[in-house]
Amino acid sequence: MSIRIFPNWEQIKNLKTTPTPGEMALLKYLDNHLPAEWEIYFQPQLNGDKPDIAILNEKIGLMIFEVKDWNLKHYESKQEFFSQKNANSEIIKIPYMGYYVKKNNQIHRIHSPIKQVERYIKNLISLYEPQIGESIDKNKKNLSAFKSAIYFHNEPTKNVEDFIKVDPKRCIVFGNDFLSIGKEKIESIVPDINRKNSLSMKSDWGKKIRFWLKPPFHTLEQGTKIKLTQSQARNVSLSPGQHQRLRGVAGSGKTLVIAQRAANLAQAGKKVLVISFNITLWHYIRDHIQRARYGFEWERIEFNHFHGFCKNYLNENNEQWPKQGENVDDNTFLKEVVPQTVIEVKNSGKNCKGRQYDAILIDEGQDYHPIWYNLLCLFLTNNNELLLVIDEKQNIYGNKNDWIDSMTGTQFKGRWRLLNESIRLPQNILEQVNKFSTLFIPELNEFNPVYPQNPMQTSFLEPNLIWRNINSFSEGTSKIILAYEWLTKKKNMHPQDIIILVPNHIVGMKLVDIFQKKYNVKTNHVFSEDEEGFKDNKNKMSFWMGDSRLKMSTIHSFKGWELINVIILTPSENSETTQIDELIYTSL
Repeated sequence: MSIRIFPNWEQIKNLKTTPTPGEMALLKYLDNHLPAEWEIYFQPQLNGDKPDIAILNEKIGLMIFEVKDWNLKHYESKQEFFSQKNANSEIIKIPYMGYYVKKNNQIHRIHSPIKQVERYIKNLISLYEPQIGESIDKNKKNLSAFKSAIYFHNEPTKNVEDFIKVDPKRCIVFGNDFLSIGKEKIESIVPDINRKNSLSMKSDWGKKIRFWLKPPFHTLEQGTKIKLTQSQARNVSLSPGQHQRLRGVAGSGKTLVIAQRAANLAQAGKKVLVISFNITLWHYIRDHIQRARYGFEWERIEFNHFHGFCKNYLNENNEQWPKQGENVDDNTFLKEVVPQTVIEVKNSGKNCKGRQYDAILIDEGQDYHPIWYNLLCLFLTNNNELLLVIDEKQNIYGNKNDWIDSMTGTQFKGRWRLLNESIRLPQNILEQVNKFSTLFIPELNEFNPVYPQNPMQTSFLEPNLIWRNINSFSEGTSKIILAYEWLTKKKNMHPQDIIILVPNHIVGMKLVDIFQKKYNVKTNHVFSEDEEGFKDNKNKMSFWMGDSRLKMSTIHSFKGWELINVIILTPSENSETTQIDELIYTSL
C-alpha cells in the first residue's frame, strides 16, 4: 500500500473513532487499485464538514464517497411529490425520493443520502472556494470535475440501485459485490480513473481543494506580521474558562484581534470556531489569520456564519431544516425557530460528527440574540472559552443587546473590554463619522472612536469625502456613474478597488444591469433574483475582494469588509429601510 493516504494507515489504526467495516473496506480497495496520482483522504476536516472518504487528482478532479453500513431491510424509499407554482401560476407536482428508517415499530423520515454527499461538494465550491463556484456558474461543464458516490457495505449493487434510483451522472451508487470483484469494477466506481487530464479541472483548483482536505501547517514564513496596538494585544491572549465581551469602535481592529486570537488558540492545540453573522465576512477574517506570525494547524480553525453552522449540524445529524409556519415571519423563523430546533436536537444527544470547540470567537455580536449564544455554548468543551465582539453603532437590524450588558443568563463576567482608537480610518473621515454619530445616534456617543496619539502609517494619502444630494433614482444613477468615471479616469483606480453600496437588492440589480449593458462594465455583486423576490445567498458566496471586477453590494452584506474607494447610495427618509442612521454610519 502506498503513502498517498491521509492520515496514513498507522494513524488510521490509532484513531479514537475507528473506521467502520465499510469505510475500511473501501479505503483498502481504493488504495490497492487507484493509480498513484490519486490522493485518498479519510474523514478530512473540510472546515467542519466530515465526508467519509475523498479522492483527489489535481489534473482530473475531486470525488467524495459516503459510506453506509446499513442493512436495507430496516430502510425504505418511495417516490413522493411536492407542489410548486409554474410560470403561469399553475400548481404542479414535482417528484422526489423520500427515505425512511424503521425503528421501534415506527417509521422516521431521514435525509436523502444523495443530498448528504452532495452537500460536501456544494459547501466546498460555494462557501469555502467561491471562485470555483463562480467558474461553474459561468460554465456548467466545469462541474464534471466534482463527482459523488455512495457505497453500501452490507448490500449487493442491485439492492442499492433499487433503493436509490438516481442517474449515475449525478451520483454513483454501488454495493459490496463491486469491491469483491476487484479491479475490474474500479472504472464503474471512479469513472475518470483512466483520464490523464480534464479541461473542467482548472490548474489552480487542486491546490485550493487540497487546502481544505489536508490543511497545511501555517509556518512563520507564511504570515505578513500583524502589528497590534497595546489595547489590541491585551485581547489576543488565551482565557480558558472565560466568556469575554469586547466593544470595538469603527476601524479599531476588531477583526485583527479575532484573527490573532484564533491563531494563538490553534498554536496552543485548541479547536476554534470563528463565526460571524454575515455570510461573506469569514473569508475576510481568514485572510487576516493568514498574516498571523505563529505556526499552527489550519484544521484547528473552523469558519462559518451562524445559520450555515445550524444547517450543517442538522444535515449531518440527519435532521430536517424546520418548516416555516404560515403565521411565522422570516425574522422570527431565523431568529428563534431555527436555533431552537438545533438546541433540541443537541440536547437529545445527537452529535454524530463530534462537533466540539475549545473556543468560539463571535464577530458581529450586535447581530446575535441570547438564544444564539446559548446554542453555541452547547458546543464548547471544558476549556469553555468564548469571545463576543460588537459595535453597537453597526446594529443595522435593530436588535436589543441589553442581554449582553445585563449578563443575565450568560457566563460573561467583569467589565467590557474596549477598543476605542480608530486605527484604520483617516482622521478627516473619522471626524465626519463622529459628527454624523453625534447628530443621529447621540445615545451612543460615549463610544465614539478617537484618533490614536501615535497613528500607524496607512495607505491613505489625501482621502476625499464628497456628498451629493439627489432627488430620484435616475439622478442617483448618473451621480454614481460620474463618481465611477472620476475614480477610474481621473484617479486611475482599478475597478476591483471600487465598491458601490446600495440600500436593497432591487436598486442593486438595476445598477448591475446599467453598468453591464450600457457601459459594458463587469461587476461582482451579491444580488440575485428569483420568483419570490430578491435574495442574495448565491452571489454572496462568490463575493470576495480579490476579484478583478467592479463590486456592488448592499450595505448589510458589506458590513465588516473594507475597500479604499466606496460609493454609497443612501436610503431616503421615506423608504421602508429600517435603522437608517445605523446603516449610513456603518457604510461610512
